[in-house]
Amino acid sequence: MNSKLHHLQIACLGLIAGISATVARADSPSLFAPIPSDRSVVDEDATLKCRLRSEPSSFNPILMFTAIDAQFEYLLWDRPFVLDKDLQWSINPDVVESFAFADDHLHASLKLKSSLRWQDGTPMTAADLVFSWQRILDDHVIARKAGHGTEQITQCEAIDPQTVRFTFKEALATNKWSVDFPIIPKHVYEPLTRDDPTMQQSDACVQANRNPIGSGPYQISEWISGERIVLSRWEGYPGPKPAFARIIFRVMPDNNAALLAFETGEIDEMSLAPQQFAADTDNQRFKDRGVKIRGEQWTNYYIGWNTCGPNAFLTEPVVRNAIGLAINRPLISQRVFFGLFKESAGFYPASLTGRDAPRASNQFNLTQAAKLLDDAGWRVSDDDGWRYSQSANGVEKVRAGFVLNLVAGSQTSPRVADIMRSDLRKIGVDMTTQTLDWSVFNERNLNHQFDAFLSAWTCGPDPDEARNLFHSDAAQSGRNYVGYQNPKVDALFERGVHETDAAERARIYRTIEQTILSDEPYTFLVEAPTLWAFNHRLRGVSLSPRGPLHSYPGVRGWWTPKSPQPTDDGLRTGLPQSDAP
Repeated sequence: MNSKLHHLQIACLGLIAGISATVARADSPSLFAPIPSDRSVVDEDATLKCRLRSEPSSFNPILMFTAIDAQFEYLLWDRPFVLDKDLQWSINPDVVESFAFADDHLHASLKLKSSLRWQDGTPMTAADLVFSWQRILDDHVIARKAGHGTEQITQCEAIDPQTVRFTFKEALATNKWSVDFPIIPKHVYEPLTRDDPTMQQSDACVQANRNPIGSGPYQISEWISGERIVLSRWEGYPGPKPAFARIIFRVMPDNNAALLAFETGEIDEMSLAPQQFAADTDNQRFKDRGVKIRGEQWTNYYIGWNTCGPNAFLTEPVVRNAIGLAINRPLISQRVFFGLFKESAGFYPASLTGRDAPRASNQFNLTQAAKLLDDAGWRVSDDDGWRYSQSANGVEKVRAGFVLNLVAGSQTSPRVADIMRSDLRKIGVDMTTQTLDWSVFNERNLNHQFDAFLSAWTCGPDPDEARNLFHSDAAQSGRNYVGYQNPKVDALFERGVHETDAAERARIYRTIEQTILSDEPYTFLVEAPTLWAFNHRLRGVSLSPRGPLHSYPGVRGWWTPKSPQPTDDGLRTGLPQSDAP
């Protein structure tokens, strides 16, 4: 192995291990207890009831890209590589017979287990993997998430029915992430793509994407739009058998309705809004039903600005800087998030880039915000108190303002917006809000049809994953919803993937972060922890910097005992005792 690459991998391990160690020790390990080897004590006919904020965008894993979609990834499909609870890239031993990089790191060989099957009984082979790679790179296919990094693979060849050989453009530090892409069944989609190369427009593709032939331990048995999605354990699954026979995902956009459903036993788990965690769950009704958990998470709440849209007020960085200065983060943290969230210092976890202090320019300062707007030509009118600038033709006046899109059902977003609106009004900026269902909200973002939106983003385990949000190339086919373009940032991302020295690579991504924060296509508000509620009966839960759902084995590893077990009261925070330092 290249010694510099090895050094980088060891350094990253130490960084992420350090993050995990900062989480407080739990007072009881029962929630985190793994599935026992003696399965006779496990209730293998039990049903798990989960909360779903909205319906998924697709059940074609190449097309999936939202956090909602990700809840199903490890349940419906098997992948050769997974992220463990420390967000470490790991070979999946249930899928992979062997995997190795060549000494030059320009080639890699993957051998799949011969026992793998699709849920219709067809063997999963190297041909499926090659076909999936081809589809991801097909210009007709919009693979917003799956396409990230896959273009670094120049050849993907089936050597035999189980073996794939990868050839990479260059020996990059990120090549191990490039081979981690979803696999779809060739025998299902190859005939369909002859008529619909996009895999999402024809009736046949829509049906295939809604009723997928997966390879994981669960398959869809029912989908009632707007109500529920039911997964049933695939009894023919060749890998380890999960504990729950069924998983019912109930669609519940509203947080208050979800908490009531948790307290009445209609769902077994849910993420908690800060008010729910701090106040609404401090009652015996909740304590009789379950426990709440707090843990570290790599998630930032932010405002996304349409930098290339028709609203002339938002196109200049100086204006976005001014708005950022006019947002009272300390007040938002205390009043909206009950002091559970801390002010954002950037979008990367400090451990990934070595950032050691927040930006001084992040401080709330209405006077400085007003001066920046004055200097940019947005002046306050004596007539109505709003700011205006001359239009491009020099005739019409353009009011300084924007519409902020919010997701329906959120407890916190309207309160954040109220604080923003009040302060922006003081400096003559007119902000209004628009509340949208998740599907409409998401579609508007994809099509760049917004002024601004309030959302959250969770950082991945490698800083290069942010390329999909900030690189110019990601504006149309990636997740660069705000249309941000900066050639300097694009060039730095290219340097980052080529750099093998850990310290220098961290410095590059620190520079990327600082440059983007200065341009402010996003205004990062607060860093959010994991706040979650679990039914007393649940076991096998693990927390990751992406929360309890988005690491491996995730929900696959959850279980419940056959007989009643002692339960806990009150608040529990962090990791199981066995995982504490």
